[in-house]
Amino acid sequence: MHRHFYNFISAVLASTLLAACGAGDKGPAETALKGAEEAINVAKGEASKYFADETKSLESALVAAKEKFNRGDYKAVLSDAPALTSKAQELASAAAAKKAELTKSWDGLSSGMPRVVEAIKSRVDILSQSKKLPAGMSADTLAQARAGLGEITQQWTAATDASKGGNLMDAVSKANSAKVKAAEVLTLLKMPVPEALRG
Repeated sequence: MHRHFYNFISAVLASTLLAACGAGDKGPAETALKGAEEAINVAKGEASKYFADETKSLESALVAAKEKFNRGDYKAVLSDAPALTSKAQELASAAAAKKAELTKSWDGLSSGMPRVVEAIKSRVDILSQSKKLPAGMSADTLAQARAGLGEITQQWTAATDASKGGNLMDAVSKANSAKVKAAEVLTLLKMPVPEALRG
């Protein structure tokens, strides 16, 4: 009888001790979790534009860490939170690098493409008003060039709008499409294709 009572008291003391240890981790776990959440909130604004899947994965991991905290699994939170903070910081750095890369690409395209479009438009206008097309230039070729100019103008307008809206990835993508089309139209018109349009 005494042995059973002793075992019962030992079990109660052990569980109380474990609970006390767990409770001692609550404060540090809460601090670590808040730090991870702040890091993710800082990173996700830009990161979601360039690394949407990775950002969603990080947010899901934060939700899982919060669930562990609510269950009282503070040791797991103390283990997970620093990794989440580190990943958030890495994602923020990667997003900043991607933004810088896209900004550089857009700056280059936006400084050169308007001149290319203007040159194509000027050539198409001259040929359209000409009574006789130059050798090697047919009415069909001119019509293709005119249609191509329309596509380039639409693509460039869309690229410019995307840039103004802060969507650099979409802006550069649309601008690159305009660049490819411009090279095709310049070739149709037998005009030199700038090196910048070849890549």
